[in-house]
Amino acid sequence: MADLHTLGDQIDICLARSEDVLDATDWETLLDLRLRVRRRAGFLGEVVVIALAGGTGSGKSSLINALCKAPVARVSIERPTTSRVLAAVPEGTPADLAPLIEALGIDDTVEVQGLTHTVIVDLPDFDSTFTDHRDVVERVLGTVDAVAWVLDPEKYADSLIHDHFLKPLLPYEDQMLFVLNQADRLKGNEQLVADSLRLHLFDDGYTGPEVVTTIATASESVDLDTLQLEQAIDRRFDAKWSVLGRLATDIGIEANRLWKTLAAQDKRTAPEAFAMASLVSLGVAAAEVRYKYARRDK
Repeated sequence: MADLHTLGDQIDICLARSEDVLDATDWETLLDLRLRVRRRAGFLGEVVVIALAGGTGSGKSSLINALCKAPVARVSIERPTTSRVLAAVPEGTPADLAPLIEALGIDDTVEVQGLTHTVIVDLPDFDSTFTDHRDVVERVLGTVDAVAWVLDPEKYADSLIHDHFLKPLLPYEDQMLFVLNQADRLKGNEQLVADSLRLHLFDDGYTGPEVVTTIATASESVDLDTLQLEQAIDRRFDAKWSVLGRLATDIGIEANRLWKTLAAQDKRTAPEAFAMASLVSLGVAAAEVRYKYARRDK
């Protein structure tokens, strides 16, 4: 909590020193970031919000049903399968979490007995024929704490996911898992395909992507297997550190962008110099939190 308050205080300083320096759009962006930090500080350690993102036919809805051990998502072979953002939330979720859920852009919630400190979000298919579905995916990905990318054996190398999503989101590698679903279709070649997926992720710039295999399909003819994913979620996505890690990454990226915006100007006044120094301090504070996040298990 102290780290989050420190980041919030640093943003307040930047806001005070940048109001007449940054243009209105950039200043509002910084203000929105401060509001996110303040809102998330109220629930730090209570829940971690994990999105399941994937393309048509990847089995996201079946996977969320398997993880929750309840039919919380509609499973269909129709395209697109998901039109609204659905979240599975812990049973008995307190009413004061409602503003956080609303801020995440979630349309529907289902209370699940088996969940404790985890909210699982089922996103629309990012390759949907409806373009507004991709807009929804991009918006929600910008607010959740972590993402499990659900990929199927046939489309895991699709350039759409790699070029449009995974490469731009590289700074958030620590907040990501990669799920090779429908592994039963690989007939003993799971490791070979998982290694191929890792190679594609290395090409995207990821340094240590964690790939797990699952079996979760709409068919009732196979036994479901989500153990690797459940273990990875428990190990990787701590409710406090995942929130801190995500926010620190957002803050660091924004501080660097705004500093470059001011640095590109030919002449700088004293207020601009103060604003730049404050942005440097903000970036350093965010980097320190990221370092703690990376070292938390070492």
